[in-house]
Amino acid sequence: MIEAHIIPRSFYEPLKENGQIPRIITDKAGVYPKRSQTGAYDKEIVCENCEQMFSPWDDYGYNFLFQELDEANYISDGGRAVAYNFGKCDVEKLKLFFLSVLWRASVSKHDIFHDVQLGPFEEKLRALLLSGDSGDNSEFAIALSKFDAPANKTGILAPDRTRYNGVNHYRFYMAGYMAAIKVSKSRSSETFEKLYFSPGKNVYCIIREFDKSGEYKALINAVLNADKPGRANKSRKADA
Repeated sequence: MIEAHIIPRSFYEPLKENGQIPRIITDKAGVYPKRSQTGAYDKEIVCENCEQMFSPWDDYGYNFLFQELDEANYISDGGRAVAYNFGKCDVEKLKLFFLSVLWRASVSKHDIFHDVQLGPFEEKLRALLLSGDSGDNSEFAIALSKFDAPANKTGILAPDRTRYNGVNHYRFYMAGYMAAIKVSKSRSSETFEKLYFSPGKNVYCIIREFDKSGEYKALINAVLNADKPGRANKSRKADA
């Protein structure tokens, strides 16, 4: 078994502003900030061979999310960018990247990933990854959004579970993006169905205003309260 990073360590590099090591902070009572060069890892989830299976997907995900965006591909409304069209890409690799991160988080015992509990979907997801097949969108599907702020400002919030129109999704944050990963047999809204990655179709990404988002408020709250004794016992965490 090896020290496997749930979110690849390369995604933590942009957080090292001016060479400073990022801090892992939480608003959970009794847990205080600590610095980490490479983010959260787990020694008990995979061996070296399995980790190597993830590498091509991790590399593709990193190169995709950190690519320079072309101004011509932004979609605007009233003078404000509301979405970005990535065009065609290797949807299989991109989806396998996000699904592999989801699986790693689900089997990890690290406290940061406590909210990722897949139940019977965990084994289904494991089987897909072992086969190198991302499957269709009937149970696992991914939609992407991006904050209008650099990655070193948005940090990396701990993943959590939420419902969009009654359908379970897990939210993962990295490189200034948020991936909403559907884990459900239920069909999503028409809007989400159009945004999910699909073979042969363009990949679209919604642009969100970071300073007006709930994630920004959560991050600021965690930063302000991280060093205070007797703070509320919550489980929201972030790398900042």
